[in-house]
Amino acid sequence: MTPQTARQRVRGELRQEILAAAEQLIRDEGFPGLTMRKLAGRLGCAPMSLYSYFADKQAILRALATQGFERVATDLAGTGRQGGVDGLRELMLAFVRYAQDDPVHYRALFMSGSPADKADCPDEVNPAYRLVAERVAGCLEQGVLAGDATAISTVLWTTAHGAASVLVTFGHRPADSPDAYAAAVVDNALAGLRARPATRL
Repeated sequence: MTPQTARQRVRGELRQEILAAAEQLIRDEGFPGLTMRKLAGRLGCAPMSLYSYFADKQAILRALATQGFERVATDLAGTGRQGGVDGLRELMLAFVRYAQDDPVHYRALFMSGSPADKADCPDEVNPAYRLVAERVAGCLEQGVLAGDATAISTVLWTTAHGAASVLVTFGHRPADSPDAYAAAVVDNALAGLRARPATRL
């Protein structure tokens, strides 16, 4: 390993340490609690030293968003691979379960008003959305769904994101279990898309 490679490796490790501390600070105090001064205190360094790795707080939030989206996509990547509408349904319900299992992380990515959730729809930014788009493309090829691919993907992403947000924010209605609620929302959306071709948004 050359000296330059070693320095790059150390720099990368320190960058990840900063991000891990920032994520834990957000979990403990919410987004308002994340400041460069508090973060430096947790890391035992001077606040100015953080600027060698990140330009500002927003840069840290963007880096956390990118990592978070990739983590969610990795966790969901093996879901629904059997294809068809059943596979798409499984993927959407898995996304809702992820939100229920880790509501703090979900809120941070998709409901915080931070730079993280301002990029939660474009597929080039959010690999979790891209998984939905890939499954939709498979359904269109099989002829089990019809219409505009982007419209279908957006409607289904909105459906899963909406159900997850309701459960994370309000819990569930007394008459329903969370799983039953999520399944009903997803099934109704899929039934509507199967009944008629989706038009461009």
